[in-house]
Amino acid sequence: MTVSAVPVHANAAAAKPIQLYVNNKKLTGIEPVIKSGVMYVPFRKFLNALGYKVTYDSTTKNIMGIVDGAELIIWAGWDTIEYDESEYYLNDPIVEINHEIYIPIRLIAYFMKYSVNYEQRKQTVYLLRYGYGQEKAILELVTKFYHNPGPSLMASDNLAAGYVREYEQWVSEIPVTNFTVKINLMKFTAADKAMIWVTYIDNTKVLDSRRETIYKVRKESGEWKVSNSGDVFLHMNLPDDIDESVKQIRMARNKEQETVLADLRTYFKAYNEENVERTLQYTSPSFIKNWNANMTTSESWRDNLKTHFELRESRYKLSKERVVFLGEKEAAVHATLEWSDVTMDVAEGEYKFEAIIYMEYANSQWNYDVEINIDGDYDESEAYKELFH
Repeated sequence: MTVSAVPVHANAAAAKPIQLYVNNKKLTGIEPVIKSGVMYVPFRKFLNALGYKVTYDSTTKNIMGIVDGAELIIWAGWDTIEYDESEYYLNDPIVEINHEIYIPIRLIAYFMKYSVNYEQRKQTVYLLRYGYGQEKAILELVTKFYHNPGPSLMASDNLAAGYVREYEQWVSEIPVTNFTVKINLMKFTAADKAMIWVTYIDNTKVLDSRRETIYKVRKESGEWKVSNSGDVFLHMNLPDDIDESVKQIRMARNKEQETVLADLRTYFKAYNEENVERTLQYTSPSFIKNWNANMTTSESWRDNLKTHFELRESRYKLSKERVVFLGEKEAAVHATLEWSDVTMDVAEGEYKFEAIIYMEYANSQWNYDVEINIDGDYDESEAYKELFH
C-alpha cells in the first residue's frame, strides 16, 4: 500500500519552529520539519511522547515501535515501512536528520488513527485522535435514536431512511423506573466513522428490559448520524412488584380494569373472525394515524388488515389476562397468547408466549395498540465481538 504524507507548500518552512498539538495539548521538545514539501516528525521522540515504546535491533538495523498493540518497523534510508505485518511504500526513503530518524506525520497519524490539520499561517499542526471529544454527541445520538428512529437521525447511506418518516414521539403514562444508556465499545475507522456497541436499560412499571445494539455511525455536515443498526441482545422480564400492581388495581379500580379486559377480548374476537370493521373499531386510533402517516406507500392500515385477512388464517387465543397498569388514556395487560396460522403451518398450541399488551383509551372504549412478546429473548453478542478487536 502506498501512503502519501501531508502535502505542504515548498516554501512553508519558516524561521520559527512548527508547533505540534495532540488532542489539544502542546507537545514540547518535538519540532516537525518540512522537507521537499512533506512534514516529518522524529520517530522515537514522537512515539515516546505519546506513551509508545521504541527499540532498535543492531542485528537487523530496524527500529520498532509498538503502536496500539501492533509492531511498526522502519529502516533508515528505506522507502518501505511495515505495520501490523503489512507493508507500506513511501514516495521517498525514510529521512535521517542529525542522526535521528524522521517519519511522515500523516503516515504515523494514519497508524495511530489520528486526523491531521496543518495551519500554515500559524505554523501549527494539530493531531486529533479519531473520535476525540465526540463521545457526548454520539451518546446523544444513540439515546435519541432509541426513542425515535426517524430519518432525521439517519445518514445518507442508511437504507432504512427511505422506508420511514418522522413521527411524533409517544409520551407514555407508564412510569419509568430506570433508563440508562451506556456505550460499551467504540471503534473509529476514520475521523468521521465509527462502530459502537450500546447497552440500554429500560425499566418501567410493567416491563424491565436490557437491549444491546450495534451501530455504524458517520458524521455528515457536522452532525453524527446512524448509517446502520442492529440488536444483538435482548432480555425482558416482569418487574418484581407486578403482582402487587395487579392487586392494587383490582382493589381501587376493579370495574375499570374489567372494562379494559372486556374490550381487549372484543378486539381479539373480531380479529379471529376476520371482521375488518370491528377490528379497526377496537384498534388504537393513534396507531392507525401513525401507520397511515408514516407509510411510504399509499396503503392504509385498513388496506393492510384487509389484505392480511385475505392471505392469512391467523388466530389468537387470549388467556390469563390481567391489568398491570391503568392510567387515564393508557393501560397495559399481561397475558398469555397462543398464535396459530394454518397457512404458515403453525398449529394451535404450537406457538405460545407471554406478552404485555398496550391499550389506548379513545372513543369511549379501550383499544388494542401493540403487544410485546416478553419471551422473545435472544443473545447473538458473541458473534459480533470480533468486530471490535
